[in-house]
Amino acid sequence: MNRVIFAAFAVLYLTGCATAIKGRSQTIPVASEPDGADIIVNDSNVGVTPAEVELRRKRDHQIIIKKQGYKPVTIPVLKSVGGAVWGNILAGGFIGWGVDASTGAQYNLKPETISVTLKRLEEGEVAADGDAETASGIRKLRELDQALEDKLISKEEYGKARERVIKEFFPEMLEEEES
Repeated sequence: MNRVIFAAFAVLYLTGCATAIKGRSQTIPVASEPDGADIIVNDSNVGVTPAEVELRRKRDHQIIIKKQGYKPVTIPVLKSVGGAVWGNILAGGFIGWGVDASTGAQYNLKPETISVTLKRLEEGEVAADGDAETASGIRKLRELDQALEDKLISKEEYGKARERVIKEFFPEMLEEEES
């Protein structure tokens, strides 16, 4: 029995607690009224509503929900550090945290579910491909991720720059975290 407990602890310690428990991706349910709308994730059509989409925790995402005759809706899905990180550092040390950071398992994606009501296009109105501002914000966040990965900026610079981009493009996400 002690060997089983030791083996389980070793796996969590060496692989990262969040990696072992939460995994590298998160399932997000996506629904629309009316049903049958296309779900576009990061420029790739992944299905129609209602559906569940599997998203990598390590990245920010853009989801566009669109249907013929309706205005498309663009939703940012942003990563944020999950509360389990601090417990992982305490229980598993920096090795486990490092694994979780590299796999993305330390992050949670928000919103956790997506449900939208599509609005009909007015007569003569043409549907846009998506929200250019949301796309620009997601692009800036991805550029920051790449700069951090390439060691062009420090973690502190990354955190401050990420917060500025979120305040500029996605202030509603900050309001959700505060409440």
